[in-house]
Amino acid sequence: MMRFVAIALILGLASASSAQAGAWLRQKDKGFTSLSVQTTENNGSSSSFYFEYGLRDNITLGADITYDTDLLNYVQGAGPAVQNIAELPQASGILFARFPIGPTDQTNKWAFHVGLGARYLEAEFLEAFEIGLSWGRGIKIGERYGWVNVDTSYNEARSPAETRTKLDATVGLGITEKTKAMLQVFNTFEAGESFTKIAPSLLYAVGDNGLTLQLGSEIPTRGGEATVKIGLWWDF
Repeated sequence: MMRFVAIALILGLASASSAQAGAWLRQKDKGFTSLSVQTTENNGSSSSFYFEYGLRDNITLGADITYDTDLLNYVQGAGPAVQNIAELPQASGILFARFPIGPTDQTNKWAFHVGLGARYLEAEFLEAFEIGLSWGRGIKIGERYGWVNVDTSYNEARSPAETRTKLDATVGLGITEKTKAMLQVFNTFEAGESFTKIAPSLLYAVGDNGLTLQLGSEIPTRGGEATVKIGLWWDF
């Protein structure tokens, strides 16, 4: 019951205003949303919701929300400080605005974002502030087209939450007209510790309505269990 209450509260924060597009801003009146769930062999679970909307061609608004009941698995092998804050389910919600750096039609695209939100930690909501920088560009390998993107963020929240810095990288490549392969690396630095996950995915466009099915996994590099991940993306 408490799990669903926490989810409802963090979603409520988002509705007052999930790292997909990165340096690419949404066109005016165009949007993107994704919802994903993950599970481990021992029934650990996490979920995420991500939303973007082009308010103007040079301003993208969004929300990035996560809820995790398996943080001990995520930080297995980390130090005592991280272990202590991972004993209860955690959630994070950020409402952000993204702006381009330089022309939006340049080959190497740059953008930054600023956001406000909260973290759910030790049964308490803690105000949070976030800033981030993204870089991305299109790539071509043989006759196949794809993209590469690097996202960084710095998230500062009220105590007892620790400062959280992230450095994530994504490489995607079209396989067929409807299928893409994607490899992501998620790096998180918190409470003097660092932990990394490698996340391969297969993306399949479902029909012509902007829906994409994501099937993948997240594999921690320092012990712990790999997750099975299922997601749904929607461009609208």
